[in-house]
Amino acid sequence: MATGRKRDYVSRGIAQGWKIGQKAFVKNYDPSVLSSVTYLLYEIKWNYRRRCWQRWIRCAGGEHAEIYFLEDVYKKLRYDPFVHCSITCYMSWSPCGDCCLKIIDFLEKMPNLSLVIYVARLYWHKEENNRQGLRDLEYFRVSIQVMDLPDYNDCWRTFVDDEDKYEDDYWPRHFAPWIMLYSLELQSILQDIPSCLKISSGMNQPPVFSLRVDKKQKKALASANPY
Repeated sequence: MATGRKRDYVSRGIAQGWKIGQKAFVKNYDPSVLSSVTYLLYEIKWNYRRRCWQRWIRCAGGEHAEIYFLEDVYKKLRYDPFVHCSITCYMSWSPCGDCCLKIIDFLEKMPNLSLVIYVARLYWHKEENNRQGLRDLEYFRVSIQVMDLPDYNDCWRTFVDDEDKYEDDYWPRHFAPWIMLYSLELQSILQDIPSCLKISSGMNQPPVFSLRVDKKQKKALASANPY
């Protein structure tokens, strides 16, 4: 695991350190705001090691954060592609359909690697290519979940720079309505039923979220956990 304070620059989207700034985390992981940047925090745990590897990545130069993530992980694991390890990702946006396919291609080369993905928001959730990509990931035994309040707290404690940190815990209860909405929409995606979440955004106006669920969808979404 990397040590020391985070540096103030990012090379090709990959942080030169493993601590993200407080403002960057709060701004980009707020599910009520449609941020234009994707951040990805991740942790690798090996079965035979006590210490883990942690990094944060963001999109840069038109390249998606997931591509930098896969490149970074490959550099770390390429000498032993059959190593037993698990990776947990916390993403500000869910991966697009194309990135989902690249993740699957990578996992096929790493048969003993397990992956869990937590997301703050769903990326262009009505586009069928993105919806199918998330279903493909789940079919490939990748766990995909919307970040809940304990996940935000875990990220805060693990990945956020503690310099001048004004609190030890990060428990943004006001995120609960958006967590619920995105959780229901993720269920609709994974169960392959029509979208139930509508997001409207105007120029210089905050986005408006609304939920439209018919009787068939209510029955299918019964397994989703409300907040």
